Amino acid sequence: MTLSDYFDRLEAPARTVTVYAPQPRPAIADRIETETGVDTVDYRSLPAGAAAEEGFLVVREGAEKTSDEPASGEDGEFVAAIGLAAAREFLEPPIVAPWAETDDGAYRRVIEVFEATVWQALDRRQLLAISREIETRAWRVGSGTLRVSFQRAAALEAMAPVYVRLAGESTLDVHAYVADEWDRPSIPGVTIHADAGPEIGTFWVLAFDGGGDELRTGGLIARERADGTFEGYWTDDATLVAELEDALRDSVD
Repeated sequence: MTLSDYFDRLEAPARTVTVYAPQPRPAIADRIETETGVDTVDYRSLPAGAAAEEGFLVVREGAEKTSDEPASGEDGEFVAAIGLAAAREFLEPPIVAPWAETDDGAYRRVIEVFEATVWQALDRRQLLAISREIETRAWRVGSGTLRVSFQRAAALEAMAPVYVRLAGESTLDVHAYVADEWDRPSIPGVTIHADAGPEIGTFWVLAFDGGGDELRTGGLIARERADGTFEGYWTDDATLVAELEDALRDSVD
């Protein structure tokens, strides 16, 4: 199974989003509706005196709708409530090192809740933030295998200090897959798979096997679009992460 095969068979759960805000249709709602596979189906007004930052989203799963009648915001099983401030932060997330001792950013709640959702237009900064979440998990576990792909050798070279530390200060087995040739010095502790084939140049992939703990696995796959944005999907499902690892290896020439 290639990476294209893997990506094309992804299925996101049916979800709906209800927006609670002091003003109708905040811009973040439009972004979520157009950039993900969920439907923003309802808007509920908060009291007139409520501050804008008090708004929130309610995510439900399993809601059904027909082409003629949208699903009610009350349909489906409750998944989570997310503050609008957290959702806005995900649009321009901070990028921190895997070992940074910082408070969990609000945007991480969005990453957690929208796991297994197919996003239609992620930018590189958002993908890097999600990648760092998986790398942080690998750092904290300190063992297992971490696999990551790069479209260009220069991109891996820029990230080399991160992977040198991940590999050097743990027992992680780090593998980097590069679409083009690697004519730079080796990276200590990192196995580099150069000239890995055209699929590596099309996809952004990160997979961590959990170091033997299925609850610690994490995977991300995103396919670049013509406009430079990415269709993306991330998952904590151990079976899907293992299949993603297999697809990454199978896609290498």
